[in-house]
Amino acid sequence: MLTLPILMYHKVHEIPSEAGYRRNYVRPAQFEEQMKSLEEWGYTTVTIERWMEIRAGREPAPKRPIALTFDDGYESVYRNAWPALRRHGMTATIFLVAHALGKSNQWDRGEPQQPLMTLDEIKEMSAAGIAFGSHTCTHRALPELSEKEQLDELAGSREELEAALGQPVTTLAYPYNKQNRKIRRLVRRAGYRAAVLGRGRLNARWTNPYALMRIAIHLQTTREEFERQLARPRWALGL
Repeated sequence: MLTLPILMYHKVHEIPSEAGYRRNYVRPAQFEEQMKSLEEWGYTTVTIERWMEIRAGREPAPKRPIALTFDDGYESVYRNAWPALRRHGMTATIFLVAHALGKSNQWDRGEPQQPLMTLDEIKEMSAAGIAFGSHTCTHRALPELSEKEQLDELAGSREELEAALGQPVTTLAYPYNKQNRKIRRLVRRAGYRAAVLGRGRLNARWTNPYALMRIAIHLQTTREEFERQLARPRWALGL
């Protein structure tokens, strides 16, 4: 049975003493260990875009596909995660806040402000095979907006990112994991092929492409828990 675990990361960075929401952090050494483990366990990373081609039967599937995703586009991903990805021959999908490129996480009130990747850094990673998707224009919770605002956030961010990157942007991550059936219809209407949630289980061919599940990886994820997280969904499906 063809299945896909999708891992969700945010910041690959040492933890500031003033950090409030520590679950958004993974230490660089911890991330390196996780990538080494995936390599040892025989996983092959795919982008969300490639997964859509695989599940449609247009591309062959590797033996153990897995997708790595990063929300927000922190510069720490460029500085700390990307070198590890390169060392282990891995790829990823990074979801960008279109109006915040090169700025900081201004939506995180009370949290340390950390730099987001610049367009030059994004283009460098894109040229090396890293995929980029949308995390909307401003990172606002979509259900709290009017339908016009929702479409502006969805379609506007896709168009802006496509213009900046010079390539299609077809995947989305819902800010704060907040979405519903109506919003999923708008995501499709805005031109996306797939969207990811923040809560996790394994994805199969029949999983709604606008509600792909992710496994959150954070500071407290030990190597043993990392392995359990990858195995647990398979037990649930009897694989």
